[in-house]
Amino acid sequence: MARWRLPGWIARHIPTRESIEKHRLLRPFAHHLGKPDLWHFNHRSVPRGVAIGLGIGVIIPFMHTFVAAIFAIPARANVVLAAAFTLVVNPLTIPPMYWAAYRIGRWELHYDALVTDPETARQASGEFARLLFWIHEASGPIALGIVTLALSAAAIGYVASALAWRAWLWRRKPADEAGAPAGEI
Repeated sequence: MARWRLPGWIARHIPTRESIEKHRLLRPFAHHLGKPDLWHFNHRSVPRGVAIGLGIGVIIPFMHTFVAAIFAIPARANVVLAAAFTLVVNPLTIPPMYWAAYRIGRWELHYDALVTDPETARQASGEFARLLFWIHEASGPIALGIVTLALSAAAIGYVASALAWRAWLWRRKPADEAGAPAGEI
């Protein structure tokens, strides 16, 4: 049976056990990260890795790749996919994501335009005080919206990757016992 191989560029950039042991931040976790189950692509580890990567990537805006790799260990998720799917959140996607999180959080908290009194904001002395006032008023909806986005992204990513994995396996499976090529029924 032929083994499935990663494309050349990806295969050259996936960390090896030796490179993990050399990395200063990962050295305490190297014995856990050396387990082969964390690096295999299978029907359990792929959806878990995608869900962890998307969830952590949305909640934590920096060092999310490292955190997702660490969270993948106890979840027995694919470390490569957990780390890769955190990259969905990047400097180009953060502003629209936070704007959407604010809108979602306002909707969930039933905020309307009258909750924040503009006159109260004007009374705050100085530009910095006004900025702090608006940050304080927006922090609740943004926090709730980020959690909602992270949970939604993780759930959708888990289901989508599990279905894609099953579809991929179904296409590879022989169509029937007679040996007809897959997909030609």
